Parts: sequence; C-alpha cells; structure tokens
Amino acid sequence: MKNKNVKFLPSRKKNNQQPYSVDLRTKGGKRKYFDTYDAANNYYHSQDKFKQDKKLTESFGWTFEQLLEEFKPFEFSRIADGEILDNTYKEKIAAIEAVLDTKIDGNKFGKTKVSDLTMGHLKLQTFKQLKETGKRKGGRSHERLRNIKTFLTTFLNFAVISNCRNDNPILGMKLSKNKALEHQNLLKPKAKRIAPDIIKEVVSLLPAFRPHGPSLQLIANFAIQTGLRAGEQRALTWSKIDFDNCIVKIEDALHRNSKEKRTKTKNSIREIPITTQMVADLKSLWLSQGRPNQTNLVFPKNEPGSVAMNKPEDMSSWYGYLQRACKAAGVEQFSWHDLRHYFASVMLQFYPNNIWKVTNLLGHSDIGITQKTYGHWIEDKEQKIQDQRDMEKVNF
Repeated sequence: MKNKNVKFLPSRKKNNQQPYSVDLRTKGGKRKYFDTYDAANNYYHSQDKFKQDKKLTESFGWTFEQLLEEFKPFEFSRIADGEILDNTYKEKIAAIEAVLDTKIDGNKFGKTKVSDLTMGHLKLQTFKQLKETGKRKGGRSHERLRNIKTFLTTFLNFAVISNCRNDNPILGMKLSKNKALEHQNLLKPKAKRIAPDIIKEVVSLLPAFRPHGPSLQLIANFAIQTGLRAGEQRALTWSKIDFDNCIVKIEDALHRNSKEKRTKTKNSIREIPITTQMVADLKSLWLSQGRPNQTNLVFPKNEPGSVAMNKPEDMSSWYGYLQRACKAAGVEQFSWHDLRHYFASVMLQFYPNNIWKVTNLLGHSDIGITQKTYGHWIEDKEQKIQDQRDMEKVNF
C-alpha cells in the first residue's frame, strides 16, 4: 500500500527536479524532496517518532518556550511555499518573543505550561504589560497590540494542533480601548490632502539629474500621476510599460524588507493610463539607460552599474530626498505614500460620481477601503446646497 504522506509532483519532474515530496510541517518538521518513491518513503519512516506522532502526555507538558522552538520551523517552511513573506515571519516571531518576555502570576510567560494559559491571563496580565512597555513613548499603540494579538492567535492555534491544549484561549478576547483617544482619531482625516502648489514646489526641488539613476523629479511625477505604491513603482519593469497604448501594467511589488515580488492584493493587479507627456519622458529615460531589456527595472538604484545589474532603488533613498525637498520648501514634511494620496484626491475630484473607477485605479481590494480612507474628500456640493435650502423650509 502506497504511503499517502509521499506525494509525486509532476511539475518538479518536468523541471528536472526531485519529484517526490514528504511534508512533515504539520508535525513540526520540514518538507523534503527525493528522486524516488522508495527514498521518500524510507525517510518518512526513519523520522523521530516524537515528531511523527506526538503523544498527548508529552506535548501537554510543553512550556511556551518549547512550543516556540517547534513553531519556528513550521512557520519558516511557509516562506518557501510562498504562503508568507520572510519579513512577516520575522515580525511574527518578534511579537511572540515579546509576549513570552512578559510575566504570568509572577513567572515568565515563556516558562509557563501551554496548557495552563487562560483568557484571564491574557486579558488582565499579558496585554496590560504589553501596552505599558515597548519602544514607543507611552507604550504600545492599540493598533500594535492588535497586530500582536493576531500573531499570538496563530501561535496558539499551532498549540492546539500540536496537542498542547484543547482550545485557543485568545479566541473571543477583545482588547480594551481608550475611548478618548479613539474619539480623537475619528476626528483626524485618514489621509491628508496636500495642495497642488505645495506638491509642485516640493517636486521642483528634487534632483532633476542623478549621475547613475533616474531623475527624482520624474520618479515623483510618475507616482503622482499613477498613484502607484512605492513597492509597485520600485518593481516596475520596462515590459509593463505599453508605449503604444499609454498604459502601465501593475503585476508586481517589491516589499520594503523582503526580496519577494508580490502585489498587496489581487485587485492590485491592474492597468493605469498615463499621459502622452509621461510616455515621452519614459521613452527618454529608456534611451538614456541604453535601451535596456524588457525585464530591466524602470527606476533602478542610483549607483554605477545598477541598470545592468538590475538593482532596485532603496525606499529610504526616495524618502530622504523628499524630506530634504520639503525642508527646502519650508513646508510640513509628508511621506512618499502621500503622493499616492494626492493622486487619489485629484481622481476623486475628476470622478466625483464614480468612486468605483478610483477604487480600481488605486488597486484597493474593495470600494469600502477607498471610502474609509478618502471618504472625507468626497463632497457632493449640490446636495449640501439643497440640504441648506430644505432647512430654510423647516418650521421650527
């Protein structure tokens, strides 16, 4: 009888790779590949029984430090499978380690038995400590605590499948909120609107020429006229520029702390029209770079050989130039992402009755994201005038 834990992968066979797979990640191990079925089957049966069939009595006695040592390889293997990014893995482990550094009933969280944890421990002790500590002045923000809670939920789900406990104590637990701070945040706009004259002045103060890289003025104007996220712009290759039809195709994005090229959501894969002037500017850039291949980056790093080596620009470089330009202009500093917000504000003014179009241009996952972020910009002036006229007719 065939071992159902040994899988044959035709795609790997086609690419002359080891086609037989043994996946032990659910047991705290790794996925491995072999040339033959017998080799894979022998490997499976040779593995430590502790990892293959965890006994309830053994794993039920684990501490959280022991659980973390099992969790790390399980999560790390998900990077190779494209399920998570490596920076997500690092952030998740760092968050869990921060939790394990807190205390429960006077003892270190990490030394506590997994089976002994309760929702009360988490609600009344762990998250209270996490809120009061951290690098941020005044402790961790509610948003940061919410992120930690999400990562901890995954960790405790792993505890359940590892037979350390029968339930996940964090499910159903709600974080306490600062109502006064929450009210203040509601009054703050989700994205600030920057006046066109300020945008133009700041962009004019960016370097128009760099010896080994594209003009920062061109890079910024491209961001303003397309609304691309910085990662999408850094990953853009010449194959995605349709000169004939004046279109930019967005299919990839470079992440700040990762070499992964993946868009934020499936809706981020989109096409954006550009002006004929932008097409002309991009053609000039392509010629100045020596007519690079279609797979080359449009906006490579500003250093010798970056075009040939296809090295992407560091996000910190763009941000630094923008901050210096803001300072030179004597205006309040704004981020590179605010250039995307500026694009959104212009599009909402141009298409006041077609928010779906703006949602698609921005690559948002749904219209609700656009309304939540830019709803304070969507004004129906005619409706406001009519509302005022109607109020005049009311007999108070």
